[in-house]
Amino acid sequence: MERYPKLEAANPKQCLMRKMLKCNRILNQVFRKHLLPYEVTNSQMSILFIVAKKELVSQQELADMLYLEKSTISRNMRRLFERQFLLKEKGQKITMTPTGKKFLNGLIPAWEKAMKEARLLLKEEGEEALNLLLNQLSV
Repeated sequence: MERYPKLEAANPKQCLMRKMLKCNRILNQVFRKHLLPYEVTNSQMSILFIVAKKELVSQQELADMLYLEKSTISRNMRRLFERQFLLKEKGQKITMTPTGKKFLNGLIPAWEKAMKEARLLLKEEGEEALNLLLNQLSV
């Protein structure tokens, strides 16, 4: 019988990507639960927050800030344009409409509840570790 020593020695429980994906799924579930009534995804919410704070931003800038593929940004933005939350200005810059601002303002209490629940799960040490990890990887 053929042996596969590398396969036998490998321990997937030590995989860093597996651990990151699990953390991502756990926190995603928290936010999805709170955002469900608003019919908006975590990515769409992030796009709305960035556009609201920056006022004018390009699709490429959004992709760079969120570490998302341009196709993912396009798909999410198409939904936000359809709901009339965003508008393309001259020069392909994106801005938020009054409808989008009203929607985001109404969503913030749910986002705050999700943040509170996530912080309870992470505890202070977990949030500090998350910030440290993000700073380390964003260099």
